[in-house]
Amino acid sequence: MARPAIARSTHATGDLPLEVAGVAIPRSALAQRAVSLARDACPEFLFNHCIRTYVFGTLLLKSKAGTFRAEDAFVAALLHDLGLLTRYASANSSFEIDGADAAEAFMHAQGAPAADADIVWHAVEMHDGKWAVTRRQGPEAMLVALGAGADVVGFDPNQIDSKQVSETVRAFPRLQFKRRFTDLLTDHCRRKPTSQRATWLEGLCRAQAPAAWGDTVEQAIEAAPFAE
Repeated sequence: MARPAIARSTHATGDLPLEVAGVAIPRSALAQRAVSLARDACPEFLFNHCIRTYVFGTLLLKSKAGTFRAEDAFVAALLHDLGLLTRYASANSSFEIDGADAAEAFMHAQGAPAADADIVWHAVEMHDGKWAVTRRQGPEAMLVALGAGADVVGFDPNQIDSKQVSETVRAFPRLQFKRRFTDLLTDHCRRKPTSQRATWLEGLCRAQAPAAWGDTVEQAIEAAPFAE
């Protein structure tokens, strides 16, 4: 399947604050083009989630004394949910892989070094995977995983000051995020139920389309081409 074209946007990016909750928002040309792509592709509630992902992820990573490449982490955070949108969905891949492929294509289109594109790909693909594996991938993947997780399912209140949370949500409101994000996930699972094997969304996808999940682990083992 051909990859979708990377959108070119005329959206201004100067309206983003210079910092939120003490976290500087990257202002490089690459970062601003990523903002334009995210704004073009995402409904506002999802765009705001992506920015909050970067802010919360930065705050949480700093509490772990981590250092990271801010520009790569920012791009990955902004683009980490592109795969949930039909515009970037492949026929069979998980939304994590579709999003990672779109983010990598964006990096290549901007002339970014291959190593940076690889960092972004892994940070998007692993943002909701097994934490032990994500941590081994590097701080940018850790930042996106920490930030996305914090914004979706919450976090230890001892790790982020309540004033920082309030400032972040005030700058980038949630806009009925719980309901609208759940609707987005549910729509994805109905479209591609078996794309999410062994992922964070497998349970939801099984519930939305149980008939598509006819096989089980024990059935697969039994069907293996061996006598015993």
